[in-house]
Amino acid sequence: MLRIINFLLVIAVLINAFYLINQRYTARQYYMQLADLQNKAISLNKEYTRLQIEEGTYSSGLAVQDYASKGLGLIQPDKQHVVDIP
Repeated sequence: MLRIINFLLVIAVLINAFYLINQRYTARQYYMQLADLQNKAISLNKEYTRLQIEEGTYSSGLAVQDYASKGLGLIQPDKQHVVDIP
């Protein structure tokens, strides 16, 4: 009877040991996945900030005016060339 109880206890300990090993392995896998996702989030946040700055640059009138004068050869009209329409 004592041998059967000892055998069952050894089996229970082995099952718990394998379960614990599996849980630790799974936790490490999830931690590595979390670290990768955090790195991606940081990268996307940097890119979003860069795009916001770029949008602010192009949404100002200076970028359009610079492109019009240098790229298209347009000039700012004088007061004598401006006609007010009533």
